[in-house]
Amino acid sequence: MKVGLTRRGLLAGASALTAAGCAGFPAAGHPSAAHERIRALVEAGEVPAAGLVVRRGGRIVFSHAAGLAQGAGGEAAPVLFGADTKMRIASVSKLAVALIAHRLGATGLVDIDADVSAAFDPPLRHPEFPDAPVTLRHLLSHTAGLQDPDVYWMAAPGRTEGLFTPAMWRPAEAGPPGSAFKYANFGYGLAAHVLESATGMRLDRLVAQNVLCGSGLDCGFNWSGVPRAQRQAGATLYAFEENAWQPQADGPAVLASETPAILSEAGFDLANYVPGTNGTLFSPQGGLRASLQDMLTLARLAASEPMMTEPVWTHDPATDADDTDAGYFSRFTAGAQVHPADDSPIPGLKLLGHHGEAYGLYSAAFHAPDLDAEFAFAVTGTKANGAARAERHPVVVKATDPLWESVAEILRSGGL
Repeated sequence: MKVGLTRRGLLAGASALTAAGCAGFPAAGHPSAAHERIRALVEAGEVPAAGLVVRRGGRIVFSHAAGLAQGAGGEAAPVLFGADTKMRIASVSKLAVALIAHRLGATGLVDIDADVSAAFDPPLRHPEFPDAPVTLRHLLSHTAGLQDPDVYWMAAPGRTEGLFTPAMWRPAEAGPPGSAFKYANFGYGLAAHVLESATGMRLDRLVAQNVLCGSGLDCGFNWSGVPRAQRQAGATLYAFEENAWQPQADGPAVLASETPAILSEAGFDLANYVPGTNGTLFSPQGGLRASLQDMLTLARLAASEPMMTEPVWTHDPATDADDTDAGYFSRFTAGAQVHPADDSPIPGLKLLGHHGEAYGLYSAAFHAPDLDAEFAFAVTGTKANGAARAERHPVVVKATDPLWESVAEILRSGGL
């Protein structure tokens, strides 16, 4: 390390800084069990950084983070990870895209139950069910009959339709669009394409104008709109390979840049991009850069949008058409995952929000309506054994089990 500190010294410093700002909880000298779990994850080398924030009744009741946002693999000077550190939050990003769709729906600019096929050339049609419409509601709830092809992103100036292949559709036995569930990231690329086509605005700007700015958030898709200083202090995501933490997303070059981190061919100028031609450009399935604190707000906004609280799909064990990913999913609205009380990582407590898994990161942002509470957590990488599913619930992995345990403990202390 380049600053005359040991790794343990840096991590201890991070813990002390975050604990000192934790309203209503003991300082670093008398850490709670939740503080200890987070610190132990990092100090044992299981993750490069970890953090958890819990809010109840509009008040932060717990906030703690530890580890390194940058430099865990020696690729950069060490930067501490905190509750306000921006990072690629993976599929929690989908909450922002769904919020846009519903807010535009409320203004009449889009109809989430209308056939979206006309927004594409060729039209978006399941080859086995050419007369069945595909709607935004289907795309947002993963009931459009899609499955992720090997590649579901397109470099600019390519078009969304360049990704259309027979492999993007589920087999006929799964039924027509609207009849069964399978989680598909590509559906959000298609939804973004539709939203851009309807408004004539790039997704990053559309989200900023209609969701982020009005909520006091300065996060953004693919770093678009994120203040320079926050980007420079942002988190790298890691995988543990060859006995070291290796950057997987947002390494030093990306964090030092001042332009959105998009996939493009040489010579492409983002200023020339035509909205509604490449819905995957700003990674709507997972590219929002936001902090744990930002994620709390996203979960609250999702829970405040009526169209995101009504289930579109609930798994029926009697049908074979749904793909629940071995119990990972059981209920989904038009944009949010629901854990009913009888199938929750916190037994007895209903949750609405989203999980994220990508490039080594595991994240979650959920609202608990029965307690008027929200929580958000993340680890920015994990060793191979940390990705193993825990017994608690299929959504829980070994690296996040201590965070789930902490959330349950904190919420129960308030009367769960």
